[in-house]
Amino acid sequence: MEQSVCRARAERRREQRFAAHVPATLNWEGTSQPVRICNISIYGALVSGAWLPVVGERVTLIADHLEVCGTVIWNGPDRCGLLLSHAIDPRAIISQADNHAPEASTVLTLQEVRPGHYI
Repeated sequence: MEQSVCRARAERRREQRFAAHVPATLNWEGTSQPVRICNISIYGALVSGAWLPVVGERVTLIADHLEVCGTVIWNGPDRCGLLLSHAIDPRAIISQADNHAPEASTVLTLQEVRPGHYI
């Protein structure tokens, strides 16, 4: 039985990963932390953040048009890998984030007309 679980996880990991830069929230054990989804696949995600859960922790990852449970399968100082509990569409998550991306800001050029005064 254990061998079939490992094989299923290995097969899931073979799915294509998509680079992402999606703001999200990671919830676990009454804790809610802002994270960024760095890459995502059909069954997994790499998230970065300041404070992340330990390996084995059950979590909920929330972003625009996404709420999925998962388990932390590895962690580092500022990032961790999640095995998601069910298949998701990574392209849909990335495209939703792109649709909500802020527009490019306008560049203002100021001219100093006298010390401390600009137009």
